[in-house]
Amino acid sequence: MGERRTGRTGVIRAWLFGAAGPAAPRTTAEALGLAEDAPGLQRLRDTEPEQLARIERLHTAAQGAFEQRTGDSVCRALEAAVRAGIRETAAASAGRPATDRLRAEGDAAAQRLAADAALAGGRGLNTGLAFGILVSPVVLVLTLLAGKFVPPLFRSGIGCPEELVLMDSLVCFAGGAMGAVFSVIIRLRDAYQLIRPAPGSAAPADIPADPVQLARMMRQEGWYRVVVGWFLATSLFLLINGGILTLLTPPAAPDGMCGPGPLSTAGHQALIKAWFFWGGVGFLAGLNERWAYGLVRRGGEPRPADPPA
Repeated sequence: MGERRTGRTGVIRAWLFGAAGPAAPRTTAEALGLAEDAPGLQRLRDTEPEQLARIERLHTAAQGAFEQRTGDSVCRALEAAVRAGIRETAAASAGRPATDRLRAEGDAAAQRLAADAALAGGRGLNTGLAFGILVSPVVLVLTLLAGKFVPPLFRSGIGCPEELVLMDSLVCFAGGAMGAVFSVIIRLRDAYQLIRPAPGSAAPADIPADPVQLARMMRQEGWYRVVVGWFLATSLFLLINGGILTLLTPPAAPDGMCGPGPLSTAGHQALIKAWFFWGGVGFLAGLNERWAYGLVRRGGEPRPADPPA
C-alpha cells in the first residue's frame, strides 16, 4: 500500500480522514512478485476463476481501506491465500485444489472491509456532528457581540425587551443543534446502516463503498443536520414569537421584568421558564423534522378571519 503517514499530524489526519492509499493499486500478481501470465497463477485462474477474481477485487478494495493497518492485514491474508492456492494447484495431479481456503479468506476479507467502511462512515458522521456542536457556541457568541456592538454603529441600541428576545432566540437556536445531533445518534445506532447497498445497486455484494469517500460524505451529512436543526428552530421561533403560529404560546413575562429595580422572584422564574420553553421548542425542531415541517406549513396557512363584532 501507499507510504505511511508519519508524525503526530499524520496520525491525527489519518484517524479523521483515512489512510492515504496508493495512486495506482497493485494487482495480486504484482504483490506476489509474479507476472500476470505466470504458469502457477494462470493454472489457479483456470481452475478457480470465480474465487480468484473475487480475491483480486477484494485485494484492490483493501488497498483503499480507511485504516491502513486493516488494509495491510487484509492484503497479506489474501496474498497468502493465493500463494497457498498456487502451491496446492501445482501439487495436485488430479482434481481441484481446496476451494474452501480461498472462499474462507474471501469471506473474512469481505467482513473486515465492511467493518472498515462502517467505521469510516461512523467516524465521519461523528466528526461532522462534533464540528457542528463546536461551531454552535461560536455562532452564539458572535450573535451576542453583534447585538451589542452593531446597533451603536447606526446610533441605535437595544433595550431590555430586545435583549430578552435575543437570548430566547439563541436558546432556541442551541436547542435545535442539540436535537439534530440526538436525532442522528438515535437513528444510526447501527453503523452498518451506512454501508448497506441501495436496492438495485450493480456493485458487488462483498465490496463496500469507498470508505474515504463515505467518511467525507458523512462528515458533510453530520454538519448539514446541525445546520438544518438551526434553521428549523429559528423558523419556529420566528413563527411563534411573531404570532403567526398560535398552536404554541410562549410564557408571558411578568410586569417589571425590565424595570429599574432588581429582578423579582417571579421574574427569575419567568426567565427560567422561557429558557426551558424555547430550548424545548428548538430541541423538538431539530429532533423531529416532520413535526417541525408540519408546524412551519401550518404557520404559513392563512389565519381565519375574526368574527364581526
